[in-house]
Amino acid sequence: MERRRLLQAGAGFTLASVAGQFLFPAEASAEAADRAGASGTSDPCSGPTIAMYGVASLTAAIVGMTVLGDKAYVVARGQNPPVLGEIDLPSKTLTRAVRLNRGEGGWATTVSGGHVYAGTYPFPDIYRFDPATGQVALIGTVGPSGGFVWCLTTAPDGTVYAGTSPRGEVWEYKPSTGTLRNLGVAFAGQQYVRAIAADDRFVYAGTLPSGYVVAYDRTTGVKTNITPTPYGGAAAIIARDGRVIAALTKYLVDMAPDGSDAKVIATPAGERLLDAMTMTADGTLYCVGRPTGTVYRRDGDTLVPVAAPTPGDEHRALVPLDATTLLGAAGSGRLWWLNLESKQSEIVELIDAGLSGPDPVQSMAYGSRGVVHVGGHFSVTTHRTTTRGTRSSRRTSVAGEPKQLQVVGSRLYAAMYPSTELLELDPDRGRVRSLGFIDHDQQRPTDMAHVRDQDLLLVASAPGVGLLKGALTSLDRRRRTITVYKDVITDQSVMSLALDDRRGRRIAYLAGDTWGGGSVPPTRPSATIAAFDLTRREVLWEVTPIEGYASLQHVAVSDGVLYGVYKRLAGAWFAMDLATRTVLQTGRLPSYGEISVHNGHVFASVFGGSVYRLGPDLTEAQFMLGGLGDGWYNPPQLAWERYSPHAWGVAGRDLARLRLDPRCPAPGQARRPLPDTRVLEGLLAN
Repeated sequence: MERRRLLQAGAGFTLASVAGQFLFPAEASAEAADRAGASGTSDPCSGPTIAMYGVASLTAAIVGMTVLGDKAYVVARGQNPPVLGEIDLPSKTLTRAVRLNRGEGGWATTVSGGHVYAGTYPFPDIYRFDPATGQVALIGTVGPSGGFVWCLTTAPDGTVYAGTSPRGEVWEYKPSTGTLRNLGVAFAGQQYVRAIAADDRFVYAGTLPSGYVVAYDRTTGVKTNITPTPYGGAAAIIARDGRVIAALTKYLVDMAPDGSDAKVIATPAGERLLDAMTMTADGTLYCVGRPTGTVYRRDGDTLVPVAAPTPGDEHRALVPLDATTLLGAAGSGRLWWLNLESKQSEIVELIDAGLSGPDPVQSMAYGSRGVVHVGGHFSVTTHRTTTRGTRSSRRTSVAGEPKQLQVVGSRLYAAMYPSTELLELDPDRGRVRSLGFIDHDQQRPTDMAHVRDQDLLLVASAPGVGLLKGALTSLDRRRRTITVYKDVITDQSVMSLALDDRRGRRIAYLAGDTWGGGSVPPTRPSATIAAFDLTRREVLWEVTPIEGYASLQHVAVSDGVLYGVYKRLAGAWFAMDLATRTVLQTGRLPSYGEISVHNGHVFASVFGGSVYRLGPDLTEAQFMLGGLGDGWYNPPQLAWERYSPHAWGVAGRDLARLRLDPRCPAPGQARRPLPDTRVLEGLLAN
């Protein structure tokens, strides 16, 4: 097998390293010399194991916004701990920024009694900020670690209410007494209270994944489901003038507080949901659609488009500042002022205003000659690096989170969450082109690969919350057509895909997850691997590598062996012979992440900041590198340089070039011996 791999490498190769089969073709000699030999020595283990290149991705993304007087208060996303930013509305400038105690962001904000309240994640804390003193106080924690405070509202008497996940509860805080009280689960089986509103008598909770609206009597605590029928997950609720108006995925439902007299308005074509709503003093309702970012005005039973100040953006809040001005907060980190009469708008970029900070990395791809692309919240940053540690960077805005990146030629492709849009980027010019949407109830792209001989981009995906059926999507780059194979692994998300690297094979191996989009009971006991024939476009076979393990995270194929790592049971890994479909080896990593194959070696990069080698021919995982920290938002990836034993990743939240040469010892370990080069020379000669 080793001899065949070397012979397939072809003539005209320059031997740059021996053990580990790292070969440098002649056309890449310039990069090889610059990147692998920059230390000025032939020793492959010289030079830094980790070379740092500064912040990988900057963000000013936000998840919450509220207004108090002439100030807007926004909560940053991804910055740890979260930043609460104060924006002076008349001057449109950032006037103050304070840190909360812990967490990564805060979707929920409200105002009561001259104070600003914020609810955070992944620690579901509620904080109170006093603008007069600049002090932040922790009110309490309203759920387990890993939970969210999704929404906050203030009743007319100043009582603050919160909606949470994963237990789907409503909490009450009375500033007058300092009392924090759990009002209980909104609706059995609903893990999210995603929207909330209150009037004099009731607090109304909107749930996910099904869109129930539940009214809690604020005095007795008695709960009543007032939804005529669950129309879909809740996104926003308003309670005013004796009416309750709920944005439930594809519908706007306007009803009496007891659920009677319901009027149902369908969202405009092209919108998946209405993600922010408000009502002006004269009772006119305005809302924003996703994914277009269009502002709509309700006119009877119709939603009339007004303007799109930030097209394609998600929205966190809408606030009427006066009779003719709306203030909008876009998730990408933009505030906009819309004049309702002229339809003209003004935008402030919070990253320019000074709210930016290091972003947890979503995805990464390597181009060539030191070009590294990094996906962050609402952006892709292209770094041009040198071995001297210098770089230049260009940030391109995109609508959402680029969960997967893939370089093909001079173009970069991104698969977006939550829209499932597929984008083609020209990083040199900062241009972005939409190739269409996966749709088909999908929400989270999980993996991407390029099939060279067919020029196809394959995308694996998971469905939305409350759904089980994932998909494999094929994008034909030449024809610009998208084909979606939904439920290709029955009742499972498609978490990963691996292409067979043997000649003549056109098979994609798909890894499943029985949990689907979450918040729904699995129908299958174990995650499976399915072999999908790319020529016949059908599943050839399906197998369960390890019984009882519910969620695969990632797979890769090398020399007829499929390697996989599980999310549930976290860190369990296996190697399976594809010819016999028998498991050859199993083991356990400290956590889960992504697997990659490079120059005949199989690597796993996992949460916790470690890299291991899984094969070939290992009986247990071999530790390669640690101490990288937790700078990844998604499972950690390795973006390999094509012709060297170096990969790009992150150390903390800094871009880092990692030496992952199997010949070189991990920190604290003895050096591995180098084999005789005559062995390789003899193979090439024969």
